[in-house]
Amino acid sequence: MGIELPEYARVVRNLPNGDHPYRKLLPRIDQSPVRRRIETPKTPFVELVDGAIVRIKKRERGYCYVDVAVPAVTVTEHYYQRGNDLDLYLDLAHELTHLRQHLEGENIWDHDTPYVDRSTEIEGYAVAVEEGRRLGMTEADVMNHLSNPWMSEEEVARLRKNVEEFLVGHPL
Repeated sequence: MGIELPEYARVVRNLPNGDHPYRKLLPRIDQSPVRRRIETPKTPFVELVDGAIVRIKKRERGYCYVDVAVPAVTVTEHYYQRGNDLDLYLDLAHELTHLRQHLEGENIWDHDTPYVDRSTEIEGYAVAVEEGRRLGMTEADVMNHLSNPWMSEEEVARLRKNVEEFLVGHPL
């Protein structure tokens, strides 16, 4: 994935562990087309981003998630420092979607529904897939981005199908 990222997608990578305004990591996020997919009439994008916190946390494993107790997007120090530039940008957009969902009252940690079938995960991944494709990701790149150590190949394929159905059913 040798994709040259536009300025708005370049994550600032020199911040220390701790809490930071979302804009410290992605200062030009307002210029990103993801805003159209993340924003809702209930939650304007600028208000969401202005209130969003990113917590960089020392942890051995993992990537990004929303800590609903704070609430904040949490990114592991290892992933923040060493993760692929495009994946980190897409994951931060995905997690911003979850933050918006949480603030609107959705249960983003619904353990009664399989991960790949949760409407919140499908929407979050749809944001990432749509933007990744727009930036030049191939289908193989998309499948790689959707893959996680805790998911089987069958689950990744089901997630991919769910994401595509979401995008078809929710055109911009």
